[in-house]
Amino acid sequence: MSTKKKIIIGSIAVVVLIAAIIISISATRKNRVTVQTGKVSQKETLESRVNASGEIRPKNYVELQAEIVGVITHLSVKEGDRVNKGDVLLRIDPLQSEADLRAQQASVEAQTYDASNIQGQIAIAEANKLRDQANLDAARSDLKQAENDMERARAKFKRLQQLHEENLLSKEDYDAAKNDLAIVEAKLTSARSAVRRAEAQVNVSQVTLRQAQQQHHATLSRLSEGKAMLFKTQDLLSKTVLRSPLTGVITKLNVEAGERAVPGTLNNPSATLMIIADLSVIEAEIKVDETDIVHVKVGQLAKVTVDALQDTPLKGVVTEVGSSALQTGTLSSQQQQQSTQQAAKDFKVVVQLTDPPASLRPGLSATAEITTATKHNVLTVPIQALTIREVDVDGKGNYLPPKRGDKSGVVSANSGVKTKKKELQGVFVVSKDGKAVFRPVETGITGQTDIEVKNGLSSSEEIVTGSYKTLRSLKDGDAVKIDNSTKAKTEEKS
Repeated sequence: MSTKKKIIIGSIAVVVLIAAIIISISATRKNRVTVQTGKVSQKETLESRVNASGEIRPKNYVELQAEIVGVITHLSVKEGDRVNKGDVLLRIDPLQSEADLRAQQASVEAQTYDASNIQGQIAIAEANKLRDQANLDAARSDLKQAENDMERARAKFKRLQQLHEENLLSKEDYDAAKNDLAIVEAKLTSARSAVRRAEAQVNVSQVTLRQAQQQHHATLSRLSEGKAMLFKTQDLLSKTVLRSPLTGVITKLNVEAGERAVPGTLNNPSATLMIIADLSVIEAEIKVDETDIVHVKVGQLAKVTVDALQDTPLKGVVTEVGSSALQTGTLSSQQQQQSTQQAAKDFKVVVQLTDPPASLRPGLSATAEITTATKHNVLTVPIQALTIREVDVDGKGNYLPPKRGDKSGVVSANSGVKTKKKELQGVFVVSKDGKAVFRPVETGITGQTDIEVKNGLSSSEEIVTGSYKTLRSLKDGDAVKIDNSTKAKTEEKS
């Protein structure tokens, strides 16, 4: 073979080899997944925050309502006025209340006279009882004397009767002695009757006294009732003058002089005459989603942004965290139950502002950013780098990486170990040979764009951060091509 032919054949072989290499490289590149990457970084400070919206309100405020019906005859304030506790705000026509008061005073006075008269009757009944008791004692003494006289008369008659039987006493003397005995017996009978009459009179006096005492007790009860009604009437009359229950500002005035005030009842907004608010302590009442409420605690710092004061963020602190989900007040209980089962739940959180400006007004829309946790010198990764994959784990739940080089990535590297499937949270680390390797991680607090990694990664490791579409389909062991150009990021955002 000539030298020229050898050169031609060698050239052809080189060209074929180069073409094969180019084709191989092209095919390999076609199988690579284009990704964006980032570094595991060490952050000096990472803050976890919860954002929620609500409105500004004063901590102390009163929705003033009337307790009696009447026409407003005088209105002392207007909306925006500052009032002190005890200041007169308005007056309601007192004519009816004053008439009721006079009638009740007359009734109490009459009942007082009745009680005094019955008290006098009780005194008389007690005196009569003492008198009748004295008469009874005298009658019993007379009875005792008559019984003694009877014993002596019987003994004397018995002696004279014996003398008469022995013919030592004349018939005339015997008859006289017998007559004296009959007189003493009659006196004894009369004395016994007198005792019975005196006892009966004492019983009558006791009954009369008890009746008078019971009547007096009933009169005193009616007098107490009358005094209670008098106190109630006086209280109603005092409520024709409404005074401020606290020092503050009239933030809302719903009535004018000449209008009729009606007593406040449940769900009757027209009964509210005015709202008085103490603007010295201002709060932002916000609604926090159920997924974030578990991280919110009393005492946490917050930054409040009011829509009307966009350039003036306000500092605050959480003072109250709701224990139950907020309900929609306009729905029935059944509708509320159905609504809370279907929709996401919100919880009330109150943030007290530390230095509220004078320009704040109740009802202004506000957004609060609550710092729920702060950590220093922590490893972090971009939030979008986190993904979830169903992987193999052992009986204790420990991750079992697949055999490298097995395209399916299903067979465990630990042969003979019983495995089961479990979803784990992790990131894809870019290996030295340009492949995406799934790495389970344990996360901590979440910042605005980054999340803490407690273990599973080390600083400066390169991880896949996007695109979102790529991360959804990326598999463990896939070859990747890194493209962090501005164009790729712009396409990702779009």
